[in-house]
Amino acid sequence: MMLNELQIKEIKEYLKKCNIENRLIFGDFLDHLCCMVEQKMNEGATFDDSLKKAFGHLQGSEIKSIELFTLKLLNMETTFSSRISLQATIPFVLFGLFWTFSNSDLDVPGVIQNILFLSSVISMFALLTIGWIKNFPRWSFPAIGFCLLFSLFSMNVATPPISDDILGFWAWIPLIITLIIAQIFKPGVEPIKNIIKKSGEEPFLILFAIYGFAPFILLMLTDEIRTNWMIPVAILSTLLLSAGNYLFLSCEKRVSRILSVIICGVLAVLITFTFSFY
Repeated sequence: MMLNELQIKEIKEYLKKCNIENRLIFGDFLDHLCCMVEQKMNEGATFDDSLKKAFGHLQGSEIKSIELFTLKLLNMETTFSSRISLQATIPFVLFGLFWTFSNSDLDVPGVIQNILFLSSVISMFALLTIGWIKNFPRWSFPAIGFCLLFSLFSMNVATPPISDDILGFWAWIPLIITLIIAQIFKPGVEPIKNIIKKSGEEPFLILFAIYGFAPFILLMLTDEIRTNWMIPVAILSTLLLSAGNYLFLSCEKRVSRILSVIICGVLAVLITFTFSFY
């Protein structure tokens, strides 16, 4: 006995309540549940009874666990442990420390400021290398956006101690070296295919990649400002950006992930822009 559209819709609603996000896995579970219901109905049971038995056999928590396990095997997982999520925020924290010291009246030696800046940039390029080797898990997407946008931005930057000319093509050398190192450990273009695949499954990942450049954008908004009032602003904005990154990686629901990045990012920009303006 074949199910009608209303009956199939009821099963779809059940899967949506289970927070099944991957379209392929959603389709597989839908087909499986429909077959189970149809089999029970062919044995003489009503649709409601068949539905209850099918849902009892595949409970919501079990279905979600299967989805997460499957995505992990395919390296397409949507959520990560607190440990991994916190580690992925380290570059944001390093940028925040550099920002706090460089835009304040604190007498922090330039060597320490340079170390903080370089460590924040290098950590992003290191994250890109690790991401390539692991086929770009979601936690590595901010590194993709940062490395690309940082290289593009640096093309129009001059380094007076070395030369008064803008860097131009030389700005892409760190990214090229990073990709060469990544190719040594994992040759091929499979990681790039994985980026395209994941972005197609969840287009918001493109914005999440750009989110990795957000600390640098806030830094540019406060350029040439030197006041101790920037210390709480830098700390608060850094905490907001770090929280957005952490919540995007740790939240199970897609809506929660998207809202965390949007809300934290917008608040950080508004706070920074407002205080820098006044």
